Amino acid sequence: MSDEHVVTVGVPVYHGEQFLAETLDSIQAQTYRELRVLISIDGPDPVCEKIARPFLADDRFGLTVRQKRSGWVGNINGLMRNTGSAFWCYQQQDDLIAPEYLERLVDHLLVTPQAAVAYCDLQAFGQADWSMTQDSLTGHPVTRQLTLLHEHLPAIAFRGVTRTGALREMGRLPANPVGSFAVDTVWMAAMARSGELHRVPGYRYRKRYHDDNTHTKWPNWPAPRRQRAWATHCADMLQEALRTPYLTVQQRRLLWAAAVSRLTDPRLAGAYVVPAETGPAERARLLEVFTARIRAHRPAVEAELDLSTPELTGWTADFHRAEGAARPARLRHELAAVAPPIVLKGSRAVRKRLATARTRRGSD
Repeated sequence: MSDEHVVTVGVPVYHGEQFLAETLDSIQAQTYRELRVLISIDGPDPVCEKIARPFLADDRFGLTVRQKRSGWVGNINGLMRNTGSAFWCYQQQDDLIAPEYLERLVDHLLVTPQAAVAYCDLQAFGQADWSMTQDSLTGHPVTRQLTLLHEHLPAIAFRGVTRTGALREMGRLPANPVGSFAVDTVWMAAMARSGELHRVPGYRYRKRYHDDNTHTKWPNWPAPRRQRAWATHCADMLQEALRTPYLTVQQRRLLWAAAVSRLTDPRLAGAYVVPAETGPAERARLLEVFTARIRAHRPAVEAELDLSTPELTGWTADFHRAEGAARPARLRHELAAVAPPIVLKGSRAVRKRLATARTRRGSD
């Protein structure tokens, strides 16, 4: 097995006994055979260990049992650190993937070097029945970050196949002090610095909904915690965006304004910053949490934006008070001159290269 085309599938496990065997079966059934599957049980758990051990008869599978719980973010960071192959894929302990899932995504990455991540469409099952697609994130690096800030919350791309080189550039999956709320979306911003995020159409990922899903609990948190989580998340999205190389002052200002706009954008924040619960005092608190977290990581942010502290405070507060509909329109107008989009190569050309790649691999 050559590392050049191997996918490391990381499966972090915590109290996953109800669905773990079914998930591991779906990985083992992949038509793409060049796999390494790393199962990491987060703390001693004899039941999950007993479920996982029979899969070790397949020499592509490995198992680690952590003696002390590190939490979901710590467990997945440990798995990513142990990825030595060309590609990485995170697999939730209770979700399922179609047999051709990895094959289609790796094939796409092999012929689209500009892509850091390839992902497919998502179908919910269990206690929910809906489907979701997420458009590709392409073009200039600043365009990618602004699109994320304005348009994206669900982290469908997080479940795709990622180039390991992009993981190395990112470093660790960033945690946050509010239950690591939406860190998978912040991960997408980190990946978007390394390359494009490409959708490969087709419902090949099945997301299971049940009583113990982590993210379905977030909207039920008390309002102050939800608001603090959202403001922290917006600051972390901006933090990743500002790490984009070779930014101009104007681009940094655009990114700052986009993150401030995200704070109260009802399309994205509506489940966490509920209008009926968010008066002037709550809006001021959102901005306070946001700016404090940014300054904790970027104490010289005023210099990066070429603004004095009073100028930045006043400009941000004015923008934060503006009506939501006017803000994205103003940003799009400014963006046209700052970061003209780069169009992804035509789908016909990509399909032709995919067909060629599959033919070659079939003859190897």
